[in-house]
Amino acid sequence: MVSEKVENDDLRGSPSKKKPIVDTSFLTSPFSPSTPFNPPTTSRAPDQPQRIRSFDDEEETSSFGEYQHLIFLSCMLLFFLVQTQTFQLIEYYWHPGYFSPYNRDNPNHNWCPTATCNNSPQCQPCRQRFLIVIATGRSGSTTLTNMLDMLPKVRMAGENNGHLLFARDAMQSLYDSYDLNLESLDGVVGAWKHNPIPLQSTACPIQAMFESINPPTQDELIRLAKSEDTQKAKEETIIGFKTVRFHGPDFIDEFTKDLIPSADFLMESFPCARFIINIRGDVEKQVESWKNSFGLDLDGDEIRQYNKWLINVAAHLGQDRARLLDMSEWSKRDNSGVEVLNDLIEWLGFEDCKYDSLLHSNKNGYGIDRQRMFLGEKCRYKGN
Repeated sequence: MVSEKVENDDLRGSPSKKKPIVDTSFLTSPFSPSTPFNPPTTSRAPDQPQRIRSFDDEEETSSFGEYQHLIFLSCMLLFFLVQTQTFQLIEYYWHPGYFSPYNRDNPNHNWCPTATCNNSPQCQPCRQRFLIVIATGRSGSTTLTNMLDMLPKVRMAGENNGHLLFARDAMQSLYDSYDLNLESLDGVVGAWKHNPIPLQSTACPIQAMFESINPPTQDELIRLAKSEDTQKAKEETIIGFKTVRFHGPDFIDEFTKDLIPSADFLMESFPCARFIINIRGDVEKQVESWKNSFGLDLDGDEIRQYNKWLINVAAHLGQDRARLLDMSEWSKRDNSGVEVLNDLIEWLGFEDCKYDSLLHSNKNGYGIDRQRMFLGEKCRYKGN
């Protein structure tokens, strides 16, 4: 009987050993009452006690939420700054003229891709293309100039009595004048009164001076006078000249003892120009030519110094602006050197043009070679 009572108590549950009733309703998700809430499990070592979330964790989460706002605002600010800088760069390097008459648009990018063009209503310094030959005396510069003059829509002139020197000295005088303050953005009052002078605007009158002493033929001038678009016809022509006086002592800077400041003047006043620097590597032949033609005895070392200065000028102007030639290479009697000149006119941007032979200008002093060459039926400038 006793054992039977014990078994019955175990089955019914003894009053002193009843199991407590646990309310599990709190384990149900508030968003889905019928779905039990399964808290996330984390992997931990068997002997590691389960970490209980504390108030410190809640403060850390709250702080991170505040940082999210700061991070978002910082990203928006960075995006704004990058966007603003991008527009400034676009405006600086590509500023079409219809936005403002003060811009840096280059209308002849093929001819002068690295030109600095500070345009204003007063002057557009890159509208006219130039081709300038800088050489030493008795280096074939006249022959070279006359052969370049045969290219379509190229008009070359000869010497101009060192007029570049007068233009450079005029600009230097303006820059040296403290009272004039050429680059003042606010203008000047008082005895030196003037309104703000647009940057690089003095390039146009300098260019106009060299254009005026290298005009078209009279027949062409009459035709242009009757044309409705004279400016367009003018801009289609590449205007050029040559000088053998650029390496003279007056062009040498007293501080740098070289021609680099004078080369900077050329780039500012003729920003859309290409330069052909022509020397004669065979200095002994050059000295002999001076003696035979003019009875002058020149110092070979002096000519070598001239050559060195001009080589440095070519390097300073850069490969897009300048090409260095050596008469000793392009004036060979078997005409094999003519390929040097064909390579030159290809660099200038002409296509389907080819020299078959050389002129010989200034033979025995100032002799004239009047022969005309046929450069090709399709010879043309392929640029702008």
